[in-house]
Amino acid sequence: MNIVLADQAEDASDTESTNGLGKTTLIRIIHYCLGSDLSRDKVLSHPDLRDVEFLMRFAYGDQEIEVRRSTADKGEKVIASASFFEGVGTEPIEKNGAAWTVSLADWTAALTRRFLTRKRLEDGSVDLLSPTFRELSYYYMRVGKAAFTDPRQVFQGQSGRQKQVSISYMLGLNWQVQRQLLDCIDKRSSITKAINVIKDAEDIGAETIGDMEAQRVVLEQELERKQVEAENFNVRDDYADLEKSLYDTDTRLHDLINENHSDNQLLRHYVESAQETPEADPNRPLEILRNAGAVFQESALRTIKDVSEFHGQVYRNRKAFLDGEISRLKSEVRDRTAEIRGLTSRKSEILQLLNKSGALETLIQLQAGQTELTAELEALKGRIEERKKFDRRKDEQTRNISDLRTLLKSDLEDRQQAVDEARALFARYTKHLYGTAAKLAIDVATNGYRFHITIEREGSDGVEQMVVFCFDLMIATLRAKRGSPFKTLIHDSSLFADVDPRQYGLALQLAREEAENEGFQYICCLNSGALPHNHLGSMQIDDYTKLRLTDDSEKSRLLGVRLSARESG
Repeated sequence: MNIVLADQAEDASDTESTNGLGKTTLIRIIHYCLGSDLSRDKVLSHPDLRDVEFLMRFAYGDQEIEVRRSTADKGEKVIASASFFEGVGTEPIEKNGAAWTVSLADWTAALTRRFLTRKRLEDGSVDLLSPTFRELSYYYMRVGKAAFTDPRQVFQGQSGRQKQVSISYMLGLNWQVQRQLLDCIDKRSSITKAINVIKDAEDIGAETIGDMEAQRVVLEQELERKQVEAENFNVRDDYADLEKSLYDTDTRLHDLINENHSDNQLLRHYVESAQETPEADPNRPLEILRNAGAVFQESALRTIKDVSEFHGQVYRNRKAFLDGEISRLKSEVRDRTAEIRGLTSRKSEILQLLNKSGALETLIQLQAGQTELTAELEALKGRIEERKKFDRRKDEQTRNISDLRTLLKSDLEDRQQAVDEARALFARYTKHLYGTAAKLAIDVATNGYRFHITIEREGSDGVEQMVVFCFDLMIATLRAKRGSPFKTLIHDSSLFADVDPRQYGLALQLAREEAENEGFQYICCLNSGALPHNHLGSMQIDDYTKLRLTDDSEKSRLLGVRLSARESG
């Protein structure tokens, strides 16, 4: 057990501040020497630390490895002991005796090869899809308050994929299948998005493959009809003359029909009038006058008789006129009707000729319409095939996902002993702190492994932080038991900030015992003003304090200086 003690109570809130004594900065420096990204570290990228070199020594097997890394050139170069690179295939930028200058990428790759157990492939190479040391290092050395709220998460915005694969690896589960499952889920999600993009691009909404197939059949039928029409089409040189003849014939037909209509109306009127013409009686007027008692001279009676005969002649002339007009109208209607029949027959012949043939321009238009319809049909077939291709790929990924979930479930049963060991450690640690064992549930859900923790006293910040402590201690113990080459666990003072003094003291004692019994290094940063002295039992803090930081002077701080405040904006 190694304690970094800050003798300033106000420093208990120091996680990101540049005004602290340097406990969190120490952890950041260790991360930096082990390959962290300088651009994401707002403390070590401070202008006051420009061109500053940090040095760290650590044991690797029976070797002592020295590593130097400067903040110059964005920290892209690392100087480390050459022996650390033996057998890892690293090409140095520069050799200087027992030290090699390597790129940051080569340094982090070497750390992964040395500190992580990686599966060997058939060709003898290592599986590069395993978690990297940098990904796991934030579980081994948590930094910042966000890292102590949930044991599964080590920084804000951490992806679910990284959490699942990292925890699977640390617990000795089948992280390879877990990664494959997540890959398949991502691929299926990408395919679904691609299908939606296609729908949006074509503005077809929720149109299904079945809808498009139905449209295909309609287009094929229409195209077949147009193809037959084009094949049977004949181009006539006299097409324009036929069109004019059709127009003249149609005009003459309309005129004849209108004339027949008018004459038929007049004919009906004449027929009705002829039927109403009375017969003239020359004696009828005299009889009427006599019956009335009229007495006329002989000369007068002669005149009346003449009038009667005149009227009779008028009636006879009118009847003869009507009979003549009726005969004439019937003859003319009959002649026109015959002409109409002839013209109708001619119109029919012309229409048949026009239907079977046409002008060259008409044929070109017909062929253009056929071409457009063909293009539309081919485009539709292309969309159908593309959708089917994506659907097949989506179905394939769905089958793969199902198979991988089944494999994970089976594999989880096969690893029951290893899983129970982790569950037992976690339960023992939480019971030691709270008298009640917490449960670490490991199941296979939609996205693969699901890690769920329950504890009766959950809800307060202190309990949640102690759950993180127990989880980390469990992982450190398992790594030590399994012979991990990186046997270090580091906790910042943020972990204990809101913890009840009794649990605080029990946690320190438990970490000391497990580190000694299992043989791993435990480094914790503490604040002297917050120490649970009444709950430490026989444990003496001073016996384990390796570094004491105070605010007595600038030299008593970690960096020997106080960093200036940065300008905002």
